[in-house]
Amino acid sequence: MKLNSAQLEAFYAVAKFLNFTRAAEALHVTQSALSQRIAKLEEDLETTLFIRDRTFVRLTEAGQQVLRFCQLNENAESELLIRLKSSQSDFAGALRIGGFSSINRSLVIPAMKKLISKNLRLSIKLMTREMQDLEDLLKRTEVDYIITDKKSSSSDIESVFLGYEENVLVRSSKFPENDIFLDHDENDPTTKNYFSKHKVSFKPSNMRYLDDVYGLIDGVKNGYGKAVLPLHLIENEKDLEVLDRKRILEVPVFLQFYLQPYYRGIHAIFLEEVQEYFRQHLRQGK
Repeated sequence: MKLNSAQLEAFYAVAKFLNFTRAAEALHVTQSALSQRIAKLEEDLETTLFIRDRTFVRLTEAGQQVLRFCQLNENAESELLIRLKSSQSDFAGALRIGGFSSINRSLVIPAMKKLISKNLRLSIKLMTREMQDLEDLLKRTEVDYIITDKKSSSSDIESVFLGYEENVLVRSSKFPENDIFLDHDENDPTTKNYFSKHKVSFKPSNMRYLDDVYGLIDGVKNGYGKAVLPLHLIENEKDLEVLDRKRILEVPVFLQFYLQPYYRGIHAIFLEEVQEYFRQHLRQGK
């Protein structure tokens, strides 16, 4: 059996938008024609690709596999066209990376500095998300790589250990200490895990939320309260003071990507650059 290109195109559009109306508009076909193509593809594959509801559309596990196939084909075609149209030896296209706030700006961007300077046609799409949202970014193929705090349990995903982010409790060195603690939001586990590990008592009413790690740093600097922060972000901050350097919460950092029969030429170089830079800035062993 050979997969029908029109049906795959219809599937890919719906998978990216998770909306039949928007996908039909993008392909300039009627919604009925789009639905027929999807139905025929599901019939040929003998599986359901989408779960449809009045309020949402989402991919099944089989749908996620077909989506990765479509993305792989798109990447291969894009790289082939770039190389055929250019006599240059540098890389082009885009590296799409999802990560969390304390890693993206401080480590991912500088890790890519040499790679980008040598490959001016290569672009980076960097997406910062909450930790719990990163896996879905990868599954929906919105990114090629994610940097997260857990090793994947999926046999389809490669997890590369990058080091340990060491979190410490920090206060302002300029303002009087108070009983207020700062955190990202109510669902962020880092501060609570630090409190639990080191038996720090706090009142929920004394928690304040400043959205991201750089908001927390600025909040502590301005005397709003104390915060649990990554050591690699605050070591050179003169206005901040670590309360106890022996009290550390280690958070493992992993780079994840789908195992593929074909990788773009930039893949191995990207892995090497990221691993080398992270080894220099994160602790590697217990």
